[in-house]
This record gives sequence, C-alpha cells and structure tokens, in this order.
Amino acid sequence: MTRAKSISIITLGVADLERSIKFYEKLGWECSPESDPAICTYMLADNIVLGLVPYEFLGNDAQLKVGKKPEYCGFTLAINGATEEEVNELFAMAEEAGGTVWQKPQWKDWGGMDGYLGYFLDPDGYPWEVAYAPFLRLAEDNRLLPKTKAEV
Repeated sequence: MTRAKSISIITLGVADLERSIKFYEKLGWECSPESDPAICTYMLADNIVLGLVPYEFLGNDAQLKVGKKPEYCGFTLAINGATEEEVNELFAMAEEAGGTVWQKPQWKDWGGMDGYLGYFLDPDGYPWEVAYAPFLRLAEDNRLLPKTKAEV
C-alpha cells in the first residue's frame, strides 16, 4: 500500500529572494547547486529541503489567489536544539542574520512536559520556533525521532 513517507520540501514564498538566501545562509544552510536562478533551495537534511520562491510566482504556480500575506499563516516551522545553550546560539544566529525576535527563549510547560523555546520571524515574517525538549529523542543531526505507536 502506498503512503506518504515524509515531507520532502517545504517551500516559502518570499518577497526578496536574494535577502532570504543571505538570511538562511547565515543560519548555516547551503544553496543547492541544482537551484534554478529564480528559485533557491536549501538542503537541510538528507530528506528535507527548504525551497525559497518569489511569493507571487509560488501562488500563481499553485493557482492560488495571491494577496497580501497575513501575519499568521496557520503554521510555524521549527529547529530543534540538543541543549538550552544550543537553542540560545541558534536564536542569536537568527537574530544576527536579520530575523526578528518574536519571543525570546524561555522555559514553558507543554501540557506537563517542560521545553525551552523561543520564536523568531524570518525576513518575510514566517515564524520559526527554536526549541529544546528534553523529553524528545533527537538524532545526531538534531532530527526529531518521535516514538511510533508501537513504541508507546
């Protein structure tokens, strides 16, 4: 039986492609050599790519009505850190790269499980959570390794 095995690409519509490229490069991600000059993709891990595409082009390509992007689009993106210190370092990198501090990292209760997290906005206002959740398993490259139903 066929099933969706993973998310392979997350594509963000951006106002200024060059500005966004510089921002994400300062976070340490490299532009893929296979990138189209009008579309820049970043390899994040073995199975995930972040695509950056001009905002109107992306909407038109998907045949969606293109209008002003709302402040909150109904989702956040996340970067996991392996420690509280790593979260602080990643958050500082995002701020130095031109991200907007939305919520400084702090300890929060996630329904009985504590996590350390903060939010920044990228140059186009997309919200990114940077989090350390001691109760979660992370791979060596900080990919989230959630438990399966069989492991619970």
